[in-house]
Amino acid sequence: MTPTLCCMDIFVASSNLKPSRNHELGFVLFVNRNLHQSLVYIPGNSSMTSSEVMNPENTSNEISTNIFHIAGITTVIHGLNEVKKTCKSVSCLWLLHPRLQTKETMEPLAKRFISNWNSQPLSGIIGLIAASFDQRNHGSREVDPSANLSWRKGNDKHSIDMFSILHGTAIDASLLMEHISSYVSLGFKLPEINHHLVIGISLGGHSAWQVLLNEEKVSGGIVIIGCPDYLSLMSDRAQRSGRESYGAGFLGSSDFPYSLFRVVQLRDPKGIFFGAHKVPTDPSEADRNKYRIILEKKLKNKHILVCSGEDDKLVPYGCSEPFLKFLESASNGWYNDGNFHLQNKTYPGVGHTCTDEMERDSVLFLTKHLNSVAGKISPKV
Repeated sequence: MTPTLCCMDIFVASSNLKPSRNHELGFVLFVNRNLHQSLVYIPGNSSMTSSEVMNPENTSNEISTNIFHIAGITTVIHGLNEVKKTCKSVSCLWLLHPRLQTKETMEPLAKRFISNWNSQPLSGIIGLIAASFDQRNHGSREVDPSANLSWRKGNDKHSIDMFSILHGTAIDASLLMEHISSYVSLGFKLPEINHHLVIGISLGGHSAWQVLLNEEKVSGGIVIIGCPDYLSLMSDRAQRSGRESYGAGFLGSSDFPYSLFRVVQLRDPKGIFFGAHKVPTDPSEADRNKYRIILEKKLKNKHILVCSGEDDKLVPYGCSEPFLKFLESASNGWYNDGNFHLQNKTYPGVGHTCTDEMERDSVLFLTKHLNSVAGKISPKV
């Protein structure tokens, strides 16, 4: 019998799959314990109507998996063997997994993206690979299991631990982008990997936001049930967790010390733009000019898809909405000349889970994005 992953229309066939369950995040994961064995990826019967997605159910080829140890980080790269010899460029999709999960969680999704892209006409010009690695303190990198837990699970340092982990993961992604071509070139005759995208789910979504704003190599990405406003997210979670710190004194409390907030202002999207202040609904012209400088530096020429569950209690959409509405207003109005595009999608009746509809939207977004930038990607001389 073929197992199913995380309410997604994804299936993996292998004799070496073992189930594990994450009740807090709502994920059911079938993990391949032997990373050196390639898996056969069989997409489900999802349908797409866009003419730009020619064959999202392509299952004609097995998708390869290769392991590299880059800067001491075990990095799994999918799709290297399938890059066509005619390709002039290679794009890498970086996959950032949820809290309490591992890089294996993202493998079926990686193969769905690659299987679909390899059915596109431009896959003969631009190759697509996908890379995953364990977040800090997760999987093979875990040193303190309690640091991955929430306040409700007894971790009083939850906000500090989680931000340092997702911050570190974003830095790791940038580091790996610098070095991936050198390692891949030792065994594969490919053009240089000179185009990067990122997708993150839950904790990985928080990290993906940091990558999108702080890594210039990345031209676009997908955030699924992640949040760009860490202070709002943690304040909401403090209330739901019954923390005494909740309220006007939350910022500066032991649950969210000023030392943490100083880092948040440097890395967190909402923190970078507004610090601890509320997001303005109609900024003045003077403020728009100030925000334009940040947009030019952080988001110019970037395309982002955000997928949020309307009934998500762990990462409520309400924590993200003010900042996302600000970005939408900017990209559709006073900053419509920056080639910055944001698709902000919410899913009624969906909690903290990645659904098949979110996945289909992500595949469509990635395909459109790669097609749109096809003529702009060229090997470095």
